[in-house]
Amino acid sequence: MERNEQVTRMAKGTACFCPPNSTFGIRAVSGANVSIAVFQFSVFQTGDSSDHALCEGVPAGIFPEGMIGLASAEDRVHHWAFSIYQNSRHQKLLKQWRAQVDFQEMLYEILETSGQSFNNQDKTRILEKIRIYMEEHYGEDLTTEQLAGIAELSPKYFAEVFKKTYGSGVMEFLTQIRMNKAKQLMLGTDRLLREVAHQVGYRDEFYFSRKFKKEFGLSPSAYMKTHKNKLAVYGSSSILGYLIPLEVTPYAAPLHPKWSRYYHQSLAPIVPVHLSAYRQNHNKEENLQKLVASQPDLILCATGVEPREKERLKEIAPIYEMKEDVIGWEAQLRELAELLGRMEEADRWLEGYNRKRADVCRKLRNEQDMSLNSRMLPLRFHRNELCLNQGPGINEVLFGILGFMPSSLMDNNAHTNPFTISHLVDYDADHLWLLIRQDTETLEYWKTLQSSPEWIGLPAVRAGRVHVLSSYPWREYSPVAILQMLEEIEDIISVNNP
Repeated sequence: MERNEQVTRMAKGTACFCPPNSTFGIRAVSGANVSIAVFQFSVFQTGDSSDHALCEGVPAGIFPEGMIGLASAEDRVHHWAFSIYQNSRHQKLLKQWRAQVDFQEMLYEILETSGQSFNNQDKTRILEKIRIYMEEHYGEDLTTEQLAGIAELSPKYFAEVFKKTYGSGVMEFLTQIRMNKAKQLMLGTDRLLREVAHQVGYRDEFYFSRKFKKEFGLSPSAYMKTHKNKLAVYGSSSILGYLIPLEVTPYAAPLHPKWSRYYHQSLAPIVPVHLSAYRQNHNKEENLQKLVASQPDLILCATGVEPREKERLKEIAPIYEMKEDVIGWEAQLRELAELLGRMEEADRWLEGYNRKRADVCRKLRNEQDMSLNSRMLPLRFHRNELCLNQGPGINEVLFGILGFMPSSLMDNNAHTNPFTISHLVDYDADHLWLLIRQDTETLEYWKTLQSSPEWIGLPAVRAGRVHVLSSYPWREYSPVAILQMLEEIEDIISVNNP
């Protein structure tokens, strides 16, 4: 479970409270199927008057933090969740009230269970506490025995459950934390190697150098030499899709486990300053203040930054404004590589990309179900509206790189946008590529649509040629996103021809 900047393994039969103004998401581990129930509710409290007032935040201490194990109440909570879901959608007001009653019962049971879990020192919560302790005390001499003592578990049992939960041994996990912190310290600074080694818990700088090179494939001195400039990314996380091929790690960048998941997973541990990635520039002033404190040497900013905002950026450091929408992603990558002195890295990445592109095109020539004569129709759903999905990335991949034929619906200027399913019946579309917004209203519409006779009757649906896409990479236009789109299409081909 990803909550704001924290990632925690959520076991079966657990619950978690997410406070207002926070984000959360669920990511399946190793392709496992995940089933969750999500309830959004408001909290009321009695004020000085007899009226009940809606709390702007959550009263301190009313809901527990972290994961709550429901071992003793899992079946009852599961029953309530199903009942609440059914009754809340019932036409009878009495049934809807029943859903409210069930929710109160379920909430009480979870809170009661959380108190028992706390007294029994719930395993998940203890391990999360130890993980946080390691991230705060990585510069100290830590041992498995010492950490097991803090957890009040035997060293052997602690090591077993830790590896099962986090996928690596205790000391391996600590080494990853230390190496990532070392990268942060070396970015854009003139620190001595000895100082870096001591700060991340190594008294012997030569031993630290060997560990670093084993972990990342180059020595600390080589890493510091290639990352001596403090580079900041402002306005859009998609810019990171240009820096990764150039093997450049920014000093500051917009990162968030929900709004920029791929880049957060790849770069969050090693980027020192995290700017807000919540709704591009939504927290503009806060981001600008962080940039001022970071003192970058160069700022890469997204296309279309407001003139006044651009002037403020120029007061902080020289800026380079991206123009991929004008010159295309490949020309933009080469121009940025020349600016940063990374042409060798750009050429190497493009060679690998061109091999992948040629490989996918070759596989398509042998694919009967997805021939180049197939007509493709990219769509997006938002609430109860159906629109063409004409983003630059998906259009370039489907119709430019791979050479598919667009559905005639895309060439017809007479159609309305948004439109209805009845429009699809009148036009040819061998494959449908669907981008479905992940909000409650849209998902409800999508669920209803799938059982409608009009949808089931579409040729592409009957033939099983409907491809549901995720926001990333299909809404982004960057080198990394284009490559990942090709890889996903390659996976679709492999499923059709195992």
